[in-house]
Order: sequence, then C-alpha cells, then structure tokens
Amino acid sequence: MTTTAPLQIADPLGVPGAPQETLTAMMAHLEQFHSGGAVGQLILVTDRQGDRDRAGYAVVLIAGPVVTVAAQAFGPRYGQPGMQALEQLVRWAQDHEWLVRETVLNGSDFTRVIDEPDAGEIRKLVAASNPSDPGIYLVWPATWKEERWQD
Repeated sequence: MTTTAPLQIADPLGVPGAPQETLTAMMAHLEQFHSGGAVGQLILVTDRQGDRDRAGYAVVLIAGPVVTVAAQAFGPRYGQPGMQALEQLVRWAQDHEWLVRETVLNGSDFTRVIDEPDAGEIRKLVAASNPSDPGIYLVWPATWKEERWQD
C-alpha cells in the first residue's frame, strides 16, 4: 500500500462480540480473492498487549487499495467460538499467502478506528502494525487446555 494511493474503505463487516456471524461475513467477502489475483494483508487489531490468552481482535483486510474492517469478534475474549473464528481466518490468510500483521490500539482509538474507519486512521494503523507469526494465533490458551483435562 502506498501513501499516495486513494483507499477504498468498505463499511465495517460483522457484529461486535459475535464470532460466527462476523466470520461468515468475512468469508463471504473473502470469496472474491479465491481466484489467486490479489494478495493482501490480514491485520489483527487488539486493545490488549501482552495478554494473548484474553485478547479480542478486530480485523483489517487490505487488498490493493481496498480496505475492509471487521468487528471485534475474534480471539479468546469471545470464548471457543472466538478462537475457532480467529483460527479459521488466520488459516485462510496462510493458505492464500497473505501477510499476517498485528497492532495494538488504546481503547478509545480502537473503538473510533474500527467503528468509523477513515483513510488517515487506516494508514496510521498499517504503519504501526508489525509482521506476526500466524502460528501464535492458532495456539489455544493454556488455561483452556487445563480445563479440558479436567473434564
């Protein structure tokens, strides 16, 4: 993404706190990228740093000048459905060779950027994001593993 290219920002997808509904909306949107044309970036956006076992993520997808934002509905903050949705989305990105990145925003910025994204905020978010190992999003929280052993 260059700083001079105009961004086309779609209306946010999904429902905050509803992993399955948000994942369904994202996967329907991602179908347009199955042809192998556009390679993009999956940016996971959270308001927690250093607490991955309780993190919740919103998603920013960038494919060329097209930016799509998805509601905060992914990750362990939303229970097993949230983890399953995060895992499915990250695996899709891996399968399609999209870059996976992460950024942390403070709570007030998070709400503003995700709920009402604009080009300037998205550019800052992309600039602040860091490459991430997709594998870290596929590991379920250790406390959940302990709970499963107790069942």
